[in-house]
Amino acid sequence: MKTEFTFGDIVSVSGYENRIFYVDAWREVKETDEWGVSEYVEFELTDAINGEFLDAFETDLRLVCRKHFAEDYLLAYDVTNYPEPTGTAFHFTDDYSFGIGYAKKEAVGMAKETARAAIAKRETDGLLDEYNDYMRLYATFGDAEYKTKADGVMTKLRREASE
Repeated sequence: MKTEFTFGDIVSVSGYENRIFYVDAWREVKETDEWGVSEYVEFELTDAINGEFLDAFETDLRLVCRKHFAEDYLLAYDVTNYPEPTGTAFHFTDDYSFGIGYAKKEAVGMAKETARAAIAKRETDGLLDEYNDYMRLYATFGDAEYKTKADGVMTKLRREASE
């Protein structure tokens, strides 16, 4: 069976609004019963922010971001009002659930802090790149305007570091 989604894609799941999940795995299911044979795909997902696990059917998924853009997408993702985990690790979208606790509040807090730290690092890296560009232009052309702009970026970097 061909699926629309692949490993590492970020998806949303119906019934889990405002949450995003990584596609970890899928399985092709061929089920035979007295009425015939049915084939479908089940996906194993991990919440991209708090690490909670979820099993879902392909029909319940919607693509949010392809794997190769996932890192950039998550760095810019606002986790401020991200829903807390429901307290169980495994869920099925048809309300089948195993009562296995996994995602603890500490793990959620760590995931959110990790996301914030990654965003801060990316902003700092961008400012450093900007500073280096202005200093190269200043060294090449000697224009004091480039030095002034570089100093402004450095001031912003120092302010960010002190927060």
